[in-house]
Amino acid sequence: MKQFRSGAMLLLLSVTACNVWTMRRAAVPPEQLATLNKESPVLKAHERDGVLYVLHDWRVDTIARVVWGTGEQLDAHRQVMARGALRVSLDSTLLFESNVVQRDGSVGAMTTMTGVSLVATAACALNPKSCFGSCPTFYVTDGERPVLQAEGFSSSIAPVLEATDVDALYLARPSSRHLDVTMTNEAYETHVVRYVDLLAAARPPGGRVFATDGHVFWRGTRITPPTSCRAGATDCTTAVRAADGIEWYDAADSTDLASKETIDLEFPEIPDGRVGLVIGSRQTLLTTFLMYQTYAWFGSTLGEFIVRLQRGDVAALSRLRALGQLLGEMEVQVADGPEGWRTVGATGEVGPIAEDVRVVPLPPLPAGTRRLRLRLTKGLWRIDHIAVAALDGPVQPERLRPNRVTRDGRVDAAALRSVRDRTAPLTTTLGDRYDFVYELPVDFANQELFLETRGYYLEWMRDAWLAEEDATRAAAMLRDPQRMFRDLAPAFKRLEPEMERSFWSSRYVRP
Repeated sequence: MKQFRSGAMLLLLSVTACNVWTMRRAAVPPEQLATLNKESPVLKAHERDGVLYVLHDWRVDTIARVVWGTGEQLDAHRQVMARGALRVSLDSTLLFESNVVQRDGSVGAMTTMTGVSLVATAACALNPKSCFGSCPTFYVTDGERPVLQAEGFSSSIAPVLEATDVDALYLARPSSRHLDVTMTNEAYETHVVRYVDLLAAARPPGGRVFATDGHVFWRGTRITPPTSCRAGATDCTTAVRAADGIEWYDAADSTDLASKETIDLEFPEIPDGRVGLVIGSRQTLLTTFLMYQTYAWFGSTLGEFIVRLQRGDVAALSRLRALGQLLGEMEVQVADGPEGWRTVGATGEVGPIAEDVRVVPLPPLPAGTRRLRLRLTKGLWRIDHIAVAALDGPVQPERLRPNRVTRDGRVDAAALRSVRDRTAPLTTTLGDRYDFVYELPVDFANQELFLETRGYYLEWMRDAWLAEEDATRAAAMLRDPQRMFRDLAPAFKRLEPEMERSFWSSRYVRP
C-alpha cells in the first residue's frame, strides 16, 4: 500500500464553491526526489535503519547526493536524537515524503494547479473509498479507436513489491506494422516504470494465444463457450458467452466480505487432450474499498508502514499478503466423485480498471466430461467471458521494445532510453501521458499481442481519508483480517450500489 502524514483534515470542498483548499502529498524513493514539489514546507526522510528526519527549509544537493535542512532526527522509536541543521544522504534513504497546501481560485486554476476537475474532486470527497486509483493504464486501438486494454503491475503497491505483469491486448486490431500504445497516469499516484514491452505470437489457424498467470503462453484452438452458466439461482450464460463487455458480477455478501460462491459451467463438449479454461475478467471495487479503508486507518503512519515493507519486515509483508490470500483467486474445479469437487487451478488478475484474459490449463479429464465449476469470493469479480480451448502446445512470443516515445506529442529521447535500455526508471505523476510506438512483425494482423510491464507505484494519501486514522483498527486489519472483513461488510454494502459510478466519476480527465 502507500504513504503519508498530516494534521487536521484540510479538504473543505463544495461543488459550487469558487475557492478550494487542498493538500497534495507525495512519497517517492530517492531517485525520484526531483519530482517532489519544492514548495513543501516539510520534507520527511525515512532511513533504512528506521531513523526519520523531519526537515524544514530543505534543499537538495544532487552532486553530493544529500539533502540539507533544519529540523529533527528521530530514532526508530520516534525519540528525538538531534535538532538543528541536519544532513541526509540520498543513498541511505528509502522514502521521501512531502506535502503542499494550495488554494485554487477557480475551476480553471484548479485544473492547472492540481490536475483534477472540480467534479472529480467532489466525487472523491463525497465517497472517499471509491476514489479513482490505478497503476499505469494503457490504451490500444481496437481497429477503430484507442480503448483501455491493460493496467500494469496492479499488485506492486510499494518498491519492495515491484513486479513484472503481462496483460493480454485481447481487443487489439492494428492497421499497420506501427502500433501506438498510450500509457497514462490518471490518479493521485506516482508510477515508477522499468519497461513497457510488447510480446507478439502468431495465432494458430482459427485460434488465439493465451497466457497463464505464470506467463506461459499456449496456442488455443476449438474455443468453445459454455451452453450453461449458473451462479446459484442466476443464469449467467448470455453474459459470459463472448468478449463483448457485457459482464456478469454478483453483489458482495452482507455479513462477510470474504464469503465464497460457486459458478457451475456446462459445455457442449470439452476437447480431448490438453485443454484449458479461458477467463476474461477484472475485479470489482471490493479490493479498492478494502485497500483505501486500510490506508485511512493507517493515516499519518502509512509512510512508516511502507518503509517497514521496504526494509524487509517479514511480519508486515506476510500480513499484507494474507489480505489478498483471504479474498483469493477464482478457483477452477472439476468433479471428484458423485458429489465432490476439487480445485485444479486458479487465476485472478488484480485490478478493477481493465479486463485481462488468462487460461488455466486443466489436468487430463475423464472422457465425456462437460461440467466445470468456479469457486470465488462473492462480489469480487466481473467476468466478461468464459470458454474451454484445446491447448495445442506452448509458444515463445517475440519481444518488441519501443522504437519511439513521445510525451504530449513531443519526442522524448530520455523516456525512450529509460524503457528501452532500462538505464533508469520512468517516473510519472498525475496527468502524464506517454505514447510508445512499436514495429510489429510483417504478418501484424495475425499476431496475438501482450503487454509486459515492470515497476511499482505509490498512491498519494487522499485528505478525506485522514479523518479516519485509527491505529487499533489498522493493526486489527493486518492481525485478524477475517474478523475485519466481517466488520466492514455493512459499510461496504452501503457504498456498493454507487461505487462504480463514483469511481469512474472521480477519474482524472486531461484539460
